[in-house]
Amino acid sequence: MRSTIFSIIIIFLMACKDDSPVPSSDSIIIEGTEYQTTKIGTLTWTTVNYAGPGGVNYDASNSKPEYGKYYSMAELGEITLPEGWRIPTDADYTALAEFYGVTIPGSISQSDAIKSLTSTTRWKHVQGLNTSGFNAYPGGYIFGTSDPMDGDIAEFWTNQGHTLSIQEAGANQNSLRIAFYDSSNSPDFRFNVRFVKG
Repeated sequence: MRSTIFSIIIIFLMACKDDSPVPSSDSIIIEGTEYQTTKIGTLTWTTVNYAGPGGVNYDASNSKPEYGKYYSMAELGEITLPEGWRIPTDADYTALAEFYGVTIPGSISQSDAIKSLTSTTRWKHVQGLNTSGFNAYPGGYIFGTSDPMDGDIAEFWTNQGHTLSIQEAGANQNSLRIAFYDSSNSPDFRFNVRFVKG
């Protein structure tokens, strides 16, 4: 009887097994603020945009706090991180994308896979899925003293002066594409920042 029950339990557990990647969550304290994290592949990522010292809020009332702050390239060097954490490299973002089957640059034919990296809210035309836990909000960017251009772009600094950009694309802006841009010679631009460990 016991062996029959044990066999039934084993069969049930095997039937319930899901081979899709499931992010694990934790948190890290950076400059006195707690940031949620998730492990994706071999890397651990912050899942919200940095909002520490320096930078610029979305607006005077910080009406979209989920966007964090926007930082110039010069301000990146002033960010103090716990041991082991860093501003991501191009290779880190490439590994993140590849974990979900996305190549960079990625065409709109990979849109459904790219949605796994994006938040489920704030996008103008695309419904993000955030199955990765990375939670890329479309905070956009700031140029000079202009208001943020948000709603259709999530763009993050790399430590190499590039940015990773996830953008709405296609004829009706109902798809996504992903690419790197060289922003190192653009001191008037400000972008969001994430951190990685591993």
